Amino acid sequence: MKENISGLGARVVREAFGHFPSGVAAIAAVLDGKPQVIVASSFSVGVSLDPPLAAFFVQKSSSTWALLSRASRLGVSILSAEHAAICRQLAGPDKDSRFSDIEVELTEEGAVHIQGASVWFDCSVFQVHPAGDHDAVQLLIHDVQIEREISPLIFHRSRFTQLVA
Repeated sequence: MKENISGLGARVVREAFGHFPSGVAAIAAVLDGKPQVIVASSFSVGVSLDPPLAAFFVQKSSSTWALLSRASRLGVSILSAEHAAICRQLAGPDKDSRFSDIEVELTEEGAVHIQGASVWFDCSVFQVHPAGDHDAVQLLIHDVQIEREISPLIFHRSRFTQLVA
């Protein structure tokens, strides 16, 4: 059923955005000896091939982004269809337990990659642009690892789902 709602309140816009399915990325690094992570469904690939760029959008008020923005390298893990519970944990309010019992790989530069991800990107911040109440963060991709047999987690209408062939 088609619903036409007048007025562009935040709730309506958020609901409309939710009708667009997206993958889920964990953007993480070790800072001051502790792993930090942001979970984003706004991650976008194919921004540029030369240089290789990806992007994501983060709330300007994010205290975690204030930390991660200082990292020399960021690990971007495209979470797998098996990672729904891990995604909830990584995005949870208890920052001290976000990585409890989650297998990760750390790079020499401090990027954090989640084991079992469908794709891993090793990135650095390329540019940041204001975008309303968010920042648009462009990432320069330094390395990538693809797990071709692993399907990504999909976020659609505020729920996790999987690709269906």
